[in-house]
Amino acid sequence: MDTKSLTAEIDIKGLTAEIEKQIIEIRRNLHENPELSLQEFRTTKFIYETLKDTDIELKECSNGTGIIGLLKGTGEGLTLAIRADIDALPIIEETGLSFASGNLGIMHACGHDIHTSVLLGTAIVLNKVREHFKGQIKFIFQPAEETMQGAKLMIEEGVFSEPKVDHIVCLHTWPFTEAGKISVKHDAIMASTNRFEIEVFGTGGHAAHPHKSVDPIPVAAQIVTGLQQIVSRILAPLEPAVVTIGQIHGGTADNIIANKVTISGTVRSMKTETSDKIKESMVEISENVAKAFNGNAILKYYPGSPPVINDEKLVDLLSEAVKDSLGEEALEYLPEPSLGGEDFAFYLQHVDGMLFRLGTRNETEASQKGLHNPGIIFDEKSIPTGIIAMSSFAIKYLNQ
Repeated sequence: MDTKSLTAEIDIKGLTAEIEKQIIEIRRNLHENPELSLQEFRTTKFIYETLKDTDIELKECSNGTGIIGLLKGTGEGLTLAIRADIDALPIIEETGLSFASGNLGIMHACGHDIHTSVLLGTAIVLNKVREHFKGQIKFIFQPAEETMQGAKLMIEEGVFSEPKVDHIVCLHTWPFTEAGKISVKHDAIMASTNRFEIEVFGTGGHAAHPHKSVDPIPVAAQIVTGLQQIVSRILAPLEPAVVTIGQIHGGTADNIIANKVTISGTVRSMKTETSDKIKESMVEISENVAKAFNGNAILKYYPGSPPVINDEKLVDLLSEAVKDSLGEEALEYLPEPSLGGEDFAFYLQHVDGMLFRLGTRNETEASQKGLHNPGIIFDEKSIPTGIIAMSSFAIKYLNQ
């Protein structure tokens, strides 16, 4: 029997419909009780309580945040890991939802409550049909994605061993795709994230006599202008990359010329060599501009997560699973990657994997706001879509 007929036989849609109300309630509970990175103690306990009566072996992480679950199928086979992130953001919610955050200043504005709910639903569905697939599935409920710490911590917890994981997948909410649909992309889907800080040094003095000092503020302004020329003037215009200045700090009073100005921001790109080229250009621009005005500049560059590069075969397999379970109209191909970052990329340094997009948009303006917006409202129609897509993919993968 092929996997298409097998998926139809076990009726993933029907099993998802049976638990849809329960999962929606779970999502609203999670949304109302968000927790920041590495503070997800209640969320971890909630996940454990939800799955404790299943056949999934549960292991809490050593720091008390995050859970790894293992579900065994019938017979020897591959091991698939499915990951969801569980942390929220330091944002004051402005949605007006009846289940809006009860923790002031903390909000699930990136959809991690949706991710967690989808994985819990997927775990419940797959637990019911474990006799229909070989191998095993690891469910990874990961803390601290927003601070780029969680994936590394889970790897240290041994998530890829006992048993060894063959591939890892995850999904992410996407307010630019209609709810009820899945978006996929081959190759690079998300960017590397790097942070930088440039210290610009001058010599302090009186604001009435700027010619008797070196003013670092106009020097910093010239450096900022130069940095914005890297993309399209040093890099090819079609090279996907961005240099964003997020902060400038300097000075203590209106009538004092500062000694130092600090510029900081982020660099995003799809290729490591592009990031290296940007860093090299940033050093040249900041040091030489400062020198031209008798100042001095020092660049500090902090590499973050690498780009998320999807495994081509997994994308094709997911595409088949979505068409089989949800219909061809439910599948979309993303025309371009996002320059957003994801610590899921750290897992991909160890095993091949895939990230795909879960559409959360509807006709309302609130659903079309960007991720991390205090007013974004995710369409809950996305949740059963995510469960059906992920469950169908897992069965197809394990029985290939």
